[in-house]
Amino acid sequence: MIYMNRNRLLLLLLVLAITLRLTAEEKKDTTSFRKEGFTFGVLPVVAYDNDLGFQYGVLTNLYWYGDGSEYPKYDHSLYLECSRYVAGTMLLRTYLDSRKLLPGLRTTIDFTWFNDLTMDFTGFNGRESLYHREWEDEDSEEYRTSIYYRHSRRMARLMAGVRKDIENTPFYWQAGLTLFNMKIGTVDKSKLKSDVPQDATTLYEQYCKWNVLRENERRGGVDGFLRAGIGIDTRQGEAFSTGGIWSELLLSVAPRFFSNHDNHWVKLTIYHRQYFDLYKEKLVLAYRLGVQHRLSGRQPFYLLPHWVTNTLGSATSQGLGGAKTMRGLVRNRIVADGTAMGNIELRWVPIRFQWLKQHWSLGFNAFSDLGITTQGYDVNFEDVPKDMIESHFDFSSSNDKLHASTGLGVKIGMNSNFVVSADWGKALDANDGASGFYVQMNWLF
Repeated sequence: MIYMNRNRLLLLLLVLAITLRLTAEEKKDTTSFRKEGFTFGVLPVVAYDNDLGFQYGVLTNLYWYGDGSEYPKYDHSLYLECSRYVAGTMLLRTYLDSRKLLPGLRTTIDFTWFNDLTMDFTGFNGRESLYHREWEDEDSEEYRTSIYYRHSRRMARLMAGVRKDIENTPFYWQAGLTLFNMKIGTVDKSKLKSDVPQDATTLYEQYCKWNVLRENERRGGVDGFLRAGIGIDTRQGEAFSTGGIWSELLLSVAPRFFSNHDNHWVKLTIYHRQYFDLYKEKLVLAYRLGVQHRLSGRQPFYLLPHWVTNTLGSATSQGLGGAKTMRGLVRNRIVADGTAMGNIELRWVPIRFQWLKQHWSLGFNAFSDLGITTQGYDVNFEDVPKDMIESHFDFSSSNDKLHASTGLGVKIGMNSNFVVSADWGKALDANDGASGFYVQMNWLF
């Protein structure tokens, strides 16, 4: 995933010029297109960020379709990405999705290393924590620093899961394990391109000073959890679904011995996705609902943004706010023990054609994203100066309200599965941010 927030200039090359077919034979099908054997697409990454500088890299998705009898389903998919900003932020990711690695099981394995020099951090519980966009706007008279709502986060994550379809039914069960090693800290100002004063204070540093963040969590830690769940999948197609539903219920459990902070917790996550074919599989109305709720225990603050899932369509599964949950909002704008989200999209794919022995498509989408806090995170106000609270400097006395954004996107697809997505979203409340432009892989859901 490539994400670009406010103040970022897009210099993206959507190049799919390197597409290879390395099979010795291709059976001819006069009634429909079908792929066999091995294909892959390559996408160069070129972008610019005001703070981090020039970004460069490459991502690719390799597919093995076997004899093509189940196309557009693939036997194996391997996604690889390596991208880096000149300033140092770097993403390395390997993601395997296989229907044939283990007999009778769909297996997913992900390893991601993400060194983010300026991870967004705006506090907890949505609007209970104020976000002053002007404090990061160099053109504003109230400008403080471009990194006030940022901290550094180095994340190493190993995630593995299996899914077993229940024969002759649309139901399945799934299970897996996720391990995190998080290193949290202040922004290294010396690595930023823009002129940030060395004495500039961030919200993260204020929260540490006021003991809002527990001392043993401030620098991150090692955490893991087990997950298990059930689901139903009647979708007509995966990469671009034209009908059906896809719903999941997941229970995640983190035993004490999986955390070096002696933390333990249990969470419930529910997803429901539904797709309606409005016109000849070219015009589709799709929506997604999600709820995540802590049942017991306590999570460290740096894991609160993580949404539990058995599969990953991008490098992270976090929010609410940003490329994968609420486009246009600041990343992680809504962080709490319990949150709910909704996405609705009108998808239009008017163009499909064959070129270079590949099947191509061009699509567009209009969307609206919603989110809200449903279970507040217990914030320690004891050491926060009273004038900060009374003046609503960083904290609001009101409960969270609905957050919303809207926007448009374009999609370029190859062989039904390799989909390059560009979305632009605008937050409908200035307290959530301005707008965001995101380039990533796949439709949102």
